[in-house]
Amino acid sequence: MVTTSQQLIPIEQKLVPFDGTELLCVKTKDGKIRVGVAYICSGIGLSEKQKDRQVSNIQDDVVLQQGAVKLPLKFGGQVREVLTLELDFLPLWLAKISITPSMRENNPEVAQRLIDYQLRAKDVLAAAFLQQPKTQLEVLQAAINQLVDQERRIAAVEERTAAVERKLDTTSELLALHPVEWRKKVTRILNKIAQARGGYESYQNVRAESYQILEERAACNLSIRLTNRKQKMALEGAAKSKIDKVNKMDVIADDARLTEIYLAVVKEMAIRYQVNLAEVNSDVAL
Repeated sequence: MVTTSQQLIPIEQKLVPFDGTELLCVKTKDGKIRVGVAYICSGIGLSEKQKDRQVSNIQDDVVLQQGAVKLPLKFGGQVREVLTLELDFLPLWLAKISITPSMRENNPEVAQRLIDYQLRAKDVLAAAFLQQPKTQLEVLQAAINQLVDQERRIAAVEERTAAVERKLDTTSELLALHPVEWRKKVTRILNKIAQARGGYESYQNVRAESYQILEERAACNLSIRLTNRKQKMALEGAAKSKIDKVNKMDVIADDARLTEIYLAVVKEMAIRYQVNLAEVNSDVAL
């Protein structure tokens, strides 16, 4: 449990520029430098829920809580309690925040910022107190370095965005399908995804995943629709062999809205699992 310290007296408080944002840094009378936890979380790009989780993690961790303390700090004439972490504990905390495949895929900018913080944040914050610029030239150079760093990050984001757009364009062309052939191509794509996930034995799981995403987006239940269709066919006197052959793909194909949403789902899955679309295009001719 982290409590507010009445013994530690802040003697210097500043906002330190880092990676296009500002981090709260405090030097206390004991000579130690501490950083505002919320500022780090916001700088990385974590959501409010993720920030709250990190605050709890710090307070519950038997090691990190030794470097954590709440300090009464002044902001605009008012005093607020701020959870801070001793600078020596910062790399350990950041290293405990995992860069998962999901983060790399869905939030590449956050993943890259987290890497930057893990590698450089401690040194930059320490330098803000230990190596103050003494000349206008040094101040100018520091500003130039910040601009160069921001431009590098912006260029990296733009390149990743362009790459995603190129993939989307390729996939859109691939799946501009007429009513008969789109089912063959979808099956081929799902086979490729299954291979990427460990082999054809994963095919049923991949197909089920695609249906689940469709149901969530379209707010529908394919199983119920399939049952209703079979019941209707039975009432209309269709042969049992014909009824047994009807599947969820038939249900999707019967509804233009579901077909459109499902194709979008398959496109996204193809990109996520880096399917070789050129191979799919050549294997199934339009």
